[in-house]
Amino acid sequence: MPSTLPPVSPNLFASDGPILTQQMFPNYPVLQPDRSMTIQPSTSREGMSSYSCTVPGIRFCSIKPEAASCKERAFQKPARQGKDCRNKKDRELHSLQDATDTMKGHEWTRRWVEGVPDDISHWASTETRKVRVTEGYTKDAVELRVRQFVPQDGDSLERSWVHDGVKKRVIIPAYAIVNLEEAKSAYSSYISCSFVECCKKILFGKDKLLWATYGAALRVTRDPMAGDKEKELLKKALQLWMAVRMTTKSTVIVGEETLGMTPDIMDDTSPLRGKIPLPPVMGAQIELVLIHQIQSNLRREMLENLQTITQANKQGTWFTTYLITFILLHNVALLCQHDASYARKHGMKSRFAREDMVREYQLGANILLAYFHYCNKGIHPFSTECKEQDLTTLAALNEQRAQFIRQTKAHIEKHRRGVIKGGKSWQKIRDSHDYENDFYYISQLFEENWMPQPTI
Repeated sequence: MPSTLPPVSPNLFASDGPILTQQMFPNYPVLQPDRSMTIQPSTSREGMSSYSCTVPGIRFCSIKPEAASCKERAFQKPARQGKDCRNKKDRELHSLQDATDTMKGHEWTRRWVEGVPDDISHWASTETRKVRVTEGYTKDAVELRVRQFVPQDGDSLERSWVHDGVKKRVIIPAYAIVNLEEAKSAYSSYISCSFVECCKKILFGKDKLLWATYGAALRVTRDPMAGDKEKELLKKALQLWMAVRMTTKSTVIVGEETLGMTPDIMDDTSPLRGKIPLPPVMGAQIELVLIHQIQSNLRREMLENLQTITQANKQGTWFTTYLITFILLHNVALLCQHDASYARKHGMKSRFAREDMVREYQLGANILLAYFHYCNKGIHPFSTECKEQDLTTLAALNEQRAQFIRQTKAHIEKHRRGVIKGGKSWQKIRDSHDYENDFYYISQLFEENWMPQPTI
């Protein structure tokens, strides 16, 4: 590993943007999560409180800000807070939750309802084929071994979509992945090697604040002056971010092996027109691998480490805390975008496909924001009134990081005034409840008197 960082523009807000190269993000060992690790279901809202109920100095409840009991507890001593209002830590997990908990009636299979990986045992053929699949975020594809299987009750053998209010469907061959452990290894390797390319693909053409901040996060992972815990925390967050993105976009088959399907199998009204779709059960297997084998362990470890850093409240970790929180809050907006798109794709009348899950995302965002504003100790680092001395008190920044914060402050002012070309002011975004906007949650990082926004 090189001992120095590769050349990069000192101004991450320059017109050409940050230089994102694979050299900046080397292949790092992929965590191999416990096979038994599964996403724990969240409990009911009754009996819940925000994290702020257990953190002294936070004067609100991000779960029920209007609740009198929570308001009363906010002014109690820390030892007494939260007795009747205890939050399960799973709330925080929803800020980086997967977005593929299938809507009732849209399930691809009922084989793995508990989320425990298990290979298929009843096959219709002895022939094994190799297919290459991709979600389109990178130039590479993942190779998987597949085989025809014997369908059972609950297995979907068709792909469907809605066009002009009419549901359309097409029959798909019954193929499935032969070995889920092999698939996990293939996807883990793919994610660890491809994050930079995925990041560039998703952020291309978006606001400078987004790609500049992600670029700063990439630099920290290679900064020899950064602590090992900070670097590993950011690496896990970025790897997890990509894994979540992969579950919010349709995966298709590419290459010569198409399992007997032709590019015209989906007609011109389908979002996948001209592409080879995944067999439904195979798609369910990929989700199983990504969500319950790769995402689950990364999510919990990353958030536990984040909590350790934020509670330690050290000057040297403030910058990393900011970057992590920024990425997680942007993820919430991306998840909302996906849920709204899914609802439109399937002709649902609701704004979001799963409003209960979107509500959980928003609660998780409020908890993360409570963490961040608590760690700022009453200092507003992104305000025009914040002096260099105040910033030094809050965070031990080297000149490069301090310059990045100054550039961020200048860009934030443009957003606040609504002078960003083609964009709405942040206040208008919040007033219009534009949850899918990239900045609905991120903008709340920069509020001087932040209060949690209501959920849907």
